[in-house]
Amino acid sequence: MNEPGRQIQNLAKEKIFTLLHSRPEGLTGAEVEERLRHVGRNTFEVPDRWKTLRGLIKQFTNFFTILLIVSAGICFGAHSINPEESMDILGWALAGVALLNALFSFIQEYRAERAMEALQKFLPQLVEVRREGRIVKVQATEIVPGDLLILSEGDRITADARIVESEGLMANNAPLTGEAASVNLTAAPCAKRLTEASNIVFAGCSIVRGTGQALIFATGLRTEFGKLAHLSQAIKRTPSPLEQETAHMVRVLTVIAVIMGAIFFGYGVATGRPLWVNLVFMMGIIVANVPEGLLPTFTLSLAMGSLRMAKKNVLVKSLNAVEALGAVHVVCSDKTGTLTMNSLSITEITDPLTGAAVAPGLYRQTLALALSASEVRVTENGLSGDPLDVAVAERFTEAGGDLAAIQTNLRHYFAFDVAKRRSAGIVDYQGKKVFVVKGAFEALRPMLAAVASGGNEKMGEGSVPADTVSLDQAEATMSAMAARGLRVIVVAFKVLEDDLVTSGEIPDAMQESLEGDLILAGLIGIEDPVRPEVPAAVDKCHGASIDVILITGDHPETALAIARKSNIVAPEEVAHACAMTGEELSSHREEELMAKLAQGIRVFARTTPEQKMKIVAALKAMGKVVAMTGDGVNDAPALKAADVGIAMGRQGTDVARESAQIILLDDNFASIVAGIEEGRCVFENIKKFTNYVLVSNGPEILPYLLYILLPVPLALNVIHILSIDLGTDIIPSMALGQEPPDSEAMRKPPRAREQGLLTPALITHSYLFLGLLEGAWSLALFFYVLLAGGWTYGQELTLADPLYRSAMGIALSTILLMQIGNLVGRRFSRRSGLDKGIFRNRLLLLGIMIQVVFSWATLYFPPMQKVLHTGPVPLSIYGLAWFGIVLIFGVDYLRKRIMVGRER
Repeated sequence: MNEPGRQIQNLAKEKIFTLLHSRPEGLTGAEVEERLRHVGRNTFEVPDRWKTLRGLIKQFTNFFTILLIVSAGICFGAHSINPEESMDILGWALAGVALLNALFSFIQEYRAERAMEALQKFLPQLVEVRREGRIVKVQATEIVPGDLLILSEGDRITADARIVESEGLMANNAPLTGEAASVNLTAAPCAKRLTEASNIVFAGCSIVRGTGQALIFATGLRTEFGKLAHLSQAIKRTPSPLEQETAHMVRVLTVIAVIMGAIFFGYGVATGRPLWVNLVFMMGIIVANVPEGLLPTFTLSLAMGSLRMAKKNVLVKSLNAVEALGAVHVVCSDKTGTLTMNSLSITEITDPLTGAAVAPGLYRQTLALALSASEVRVTENGLSGDPLDVAVAERFTEAGGDLAAIQTNLRHYFAFDVAKRRSAGIVDYQGKKVFVVKGAFEALRPMLAAVASGGNEKMGEGSVPADTVSLDQAEATMSAMAARGLRVIVVAFKVLEDDLVTSGEIPDAMQESLEGDLILAGLIGIEDPVRPEVPAAVDKCHGASIDVILITGDHPETALAIARKSNIVAPEEVAHACAMTGEELSSHREEELMAKLAQGIRVFARTTPEQKMKIVAALKAMGKVVAMTGDGVNDAPALKAADVGIAMGRQGTDVARESAQIILLDDNFASIVAGIEEGRCVFENIKKFTNYVLVSNGPEILPYLLYILLPVPLALNVIHILSIDLGTDIIPSMALGQEPPDSEAMRKPPRAREQGLLTPALITHSYLFLGLLEGAWSLALFFYVLLAGGWTYGQELTLADPLYRSAMGIALSTILLMQIGNLVGRRFSRRSGLDKGIFRNRLLLLGIMIQVVFSWATLYFPPMQKVLHTGPVPLSIYGLAWFGIVLIFGVDYLRKRIMVGRER
């Protein structure tokens, strides 16, 4: 199949089917299976057998792991010089921590990667092809050379194909050629090179306008795009803003730890300690006080959050979107299919002048004319096309019309133009050639020469001149329909002279020359009910201080009616105070638009996709985090410009889905709200386990400060600190990362755009409040054991002293137990954390169990005593360590109650 690609653009379209062993009816099932076996699936992925191994090796090359390994090497070197210090135990401990940290990071990143791969299976790309004379939808990976590809506006091309039929086709080849300008496509032979040919569509590119058919000649790595697959696969995922903020936080903590380690090193040298001991001591302090396990835990938390979002019909394409969605201040939503059910039904066809329903014969005639300016395809699953066009076709069939006859007699279809807000067609109808235009009333009004009225079924007869009076009356009828929430489509036509349109190919440029002297045939009223769950979802947004803005191309009266039914605006609000048209919008500068938004404008009607960009820019200039929905090819720029682009999974085009960060699997506004709640949950959970992990740094640092300033024994050594990190950080932090959304999450305003993780409030709470409390209680029990055993102030103790071992054991055990109270308290920012939900988080229960067992083993399990240099204490003193759980939990809960009282 490679040879045809060198000459296929030069051939007449009649020869292409023979060359590719295909036919206009498409391939058979057996032919498809044979070609799949021969050329393989249509995929650009290059298998990488060493990817997993490289990922594992990478974990041993990061800063923290290298630091641990170097520290272990120094310990072993110190032990060989002076075996009496037993530094080999610390060396093995550091080496073990390095191995565990690398494996933990690898497992977390591997799980996150698998989670993101699983998300891609929620919405496989489907394409339409003609096989055995029928149009079918298949997965993009299942198409083969010789398949006849059906093209329409918004499609992302998945294989290289030769155009064989074109109806105003235009493609954007920028992903392949870098050229931003769209290319007109034709079915005629072309003498240019393959990549410059005007009759070829390429994988990775997109259709921006029109319809057509193309015969596939290259798939997968044989396509022009596929030849670059190795380059695209070498591109690494860009870290999300939150991951960058986390890396910044770790760097700050590392700097603090290094400075602290240097101070300890200097103190050790000044007091005459051996150089090796001081160096190991410094390295241990640095490693122990940096939360090196946080980064992979963050990544996994984001990935798990994205999987939970997918179960709520919110498909996340990048981890960036998980956090960004939770920070959204404004949701800019379109109407059809998002706020409404996208179940379009034609409820009435109205006489423009009288406002009465038209007669049955004229009813069917108006639908036939509207269908002539529509594009509908018959597939094995029913009708396919724009939902509005499908609704017209279905109603026409129900009214006794012959859909096949209209499609057979359709001479040419002029694709819908978003900017002009209309589509058109030329059809043979009732023995005449008829030019039909379908679109918005404002777009067609200047073209009208007459208005049909009175129920005359003979085309063009019984109409009245389109003067100011008749047109104003028609507009009033249309506005009355729109005020009831109906979408109103205007149908106009004119009969063409027989010799005006030849039997040859009709150029799209002819449309403008025909658009004049039209007769207004009727007004079609289309109902699309508001989804029943939308009003409550909008209210939930308002309760969370999230603004909802409706942006639609519909009439202002229709937009306002839907906005009121959706609770976006109150029933009593007047139009000029809360709504703006696209015409008004175009006359405002950004500063003026910002002022209008601040005053409460929440409905934009008759807007173009380009104007969405203007709205997004104004909102972002106001410091808002903006989510924007869209489904069309022209929505792509606005989706990219928004902080969170949200595309429709069912009705959205491939181009819109490519441009968005999030895809709604059910096209439902309520799912956006569920995603915002989940996004807030993910960020809150990350704050929870960050807060939790940093609390333990307080009681780790405090003993060293006392050791420097006062003539007292060191309450914790480096191995103890590492055991705290391993015993209290990993499992519990993962458990906090999997906490379900808090019911209070959607009762708070969104966080500020610039708010990061390492806030002054979090540092104060972690180090100076809970960390200080945990350190004070553990040191109190440490000195209690020493004093009860006969220790005097200033007396030096060795590790061989049983009293010193017991005191260090109770200090370590107390910290481990108090972290249980800290863990439970971190579940909620304002509530206690003691509820039945604690029993549903199995990982949290496992973390508590590990802390309990580890604290007991520290004091009473001989092998653990030998490794940690600890000893037993009376059970009464161990009971005081357990009281530390109640102490830290109770004091923190009292703080929460005070905060709640102040907020009221």
